[in-house]
Amino acid sequence: MSMLRTDLRFPLALALLALNACVSPRAHLPADPAPAGARYYVDLEPGWRVRVVTPILKSGGYRLKTADQTAGGPSAATLTVKAGPDFLGYEIAWYAVEARKIVFTAAEVHNKDGVVPAAQPIVPLFRLPGEARYVRLIYLVRVSEADHDMAVVAASKVDALDALTAQVRAHPETWGSQRKTFCSWIPDGIAVTPETRTAGAGAEQWAPVH
Repeated sequence: MSMLRTDLRFPLALALLALNACVSPRAHLPADPAPAGARYYVDLEPGWRVRVVTPILKSGGYRLKTADQTAGGPSAATLTVKAGPDFLGYEIAWYAVEARKIVFTAAEVHNKDGVVPAAQPIVPLFRLPGEARYVRLIYLVRVSEADHDMAVVAASKVDALDALTAQVRAHPETWGSQRKTFCSWIPDGIAVTPETRTAGAGAEQWAPVH
């Protein structure tokens, strides 16, 4: 069977670190830490970009079930996982963070046949209302299989954004967009990582926001 190797990085705060894997053999997975300190959210800033990794599964959905998962390997921040034939590949999509909007810029699908550009993402994200001015990613702690890992919230004012953030954290099961605010769950199994440019010579470099 052809092997699909991956080398993706995403926040350890997301429960399914296993979405980067091989079709059947084992893979070593580097993982980025969650947002620094005790922060449970990140406010997106103009000039950043957002990287979205979406697993492609034969059974549908995005939550990859792994047959095995162990810690260790080449570095302390490495996981070794084993995925079954349900895993067909994954898509990486990039969004540019601009003033008052987040714009899809590119996507590519990785599978056993190689890498193919995609005109549109598998799961469009960040369809924000026109009045949205501030956009925030909220990281949630998973306590059951029914919980979500991350939400996108947006509002026209900071105080409204803070109020919505508190509501989502306190009662995630009853969240809802309200007047002049927006809230949407990231589908379970999809990894979303805000990134910022890093200093250095040569090609443009990006690193996860800490």
